[in-house]
Amino acid sequence: MRPTLPYPPHPNELRPARAEDSSMTVHAAAPPASAEHAANEAFAELLFSPEGRTDPHSRYRRLREAAPVHHSTLGTWVLSRYSDVTEFLRNKRVGKDVYTFMAGRFSGAWEEHAALRKLASTMLWANPPAHTRLRRIVNRAFTTKRVMAHREFIERRVDELIEPIAAAGGGDICNDFCFPLPLSVVAGLIGVPQEEAPLLRDLIRDFQRTFELGMTESELRKADAAAVLLDDFYDRLVREKYRKRGEDLLSALIDTEDEGERLTHDELVQMCHMIIAAGSETTTFFLNNGIRLFIENPGQAELVRTDPGLLDRAIDEVLRCDPPAHMIPRTTSEPVEVGGVEIPQGARVMVLIAAANRDPAHFTDPDVFSVNRQESPPISFGAGIHGCPGWRLARLQAEVVFPVILRRFPDMALAQPLRHRPRVAFPQVEAMHIRFPNGSVEK
Repeated sequence: MRPTLPYPPHPNELRPARAEDSSMTVHAAAPPASAEHAANEAFAELLFSPEGRTDPHSRYRRLREAAPVHHSTLGTWVLSRYSDVTEFLRNKRVGKDVYTFMAGRFSGAWEEHAALRKLASTMLWANPPAHTRLRRIVNRAFTTKRVMAHREFIERRVDELIEPIAAAGGGDICNDFCFPLPLSVVAGLIGVPQEEAPLLRDLIRDFQRTFELGMTESELRKADAAAVLLDDFYDRLVREKYRKRGEDLLSALIDTEDEGERLTHDELVQMCHMIIAAGSETTTFFLNNGIRLFIENPGQAELVRTDPGLLDRAIDEVLRCDPPAHMIPRTTSEPVEVGGVEIPQGARVMVLIAAANRDPAHFTDPDVFSVNRQESPPISFGAGIHGCPGWRLARLQAEVVFPVILRRFPDMALAQPLRHRPRVAFPQVEAMHIRFPNGSVEK
């Protein structure tokens, strides 16, 4: 089986979906052909062009202005307005049918692939009542008290990781700080020994490529290999915790019941993977994006530096301006009307969180980074029953990291141009080297 690579036609050949297409029924008049063409072109650039990966927000704006509820030539529906996105994510007729979504991305028997089977088996793709049971168990074990107990470890780990960068007068803050910190934190939370946590890094990155729409055959092979190794790793970890409990989240998950039922061995294995992979990758992007935004907006950085009371707003603004996940998948179990357009049952939908977070109908000067902003809340952690369960831990790390970075490196600057990774759902840079032009490093 070969994965289907959804490369669109040349922009000149992109056409609007036909009104007679049974997968597109509208209550309101369909956008004119020129608008559909513009939306298709913007979506194609976003997914498949280097320019779109470097500057996705201009494509989101074009897409939102042309056709905010868009049926793309790839067969996927795309939502980009804030009100549409929040309403859609909370709709009970919206869920995650992995078979519908995978069938639209891959030809043949996708379940032959270890990575895709693994992706399908996590809570990320579960629906009620299975999702309800899993989520209740996670919520009972993954408490605010358990999260806050890790603050001291986070503070200590931040100091350990930042000191070499400070001593060297700069360095790659993305790979030497923003990635190892969340991985250490979430590994410690689950109960993975700290010396083993770095072994998971490359495996997680190889596997996470399964979330990207333009996944290639070679990337799928690497993801398959990573899935097997990750399952083996977590299988051993779960067996060890069965024999000897600790104070970690995995031990709590083993012992937590829901209506007399506990998580199975396989569910625990996949839960470990989901929490560590999601908790490390997304928080890495969150922290890195925040540091970059402060570098690019020194006036805003100075406001937070001089008024710590602005930190909560600054964190929200980082999440709004550049969320760690730009888009998330959903499917419809019944027809759903969004913005006057009916999306049919069994549709594949990409919800553009990053586009919604810059909707001018909800945010004044949406492309401006302003730590004084007090408007609609960002939806970067999702909404509805599938909202991110680890948002408190991610936010706690930002509460520790941003003040330390702003205080210790008051004149930080980018040392090299950023090189963007070929990612769309989880965009990131290969590295982010910073320097201190005036040699100013505070203690």
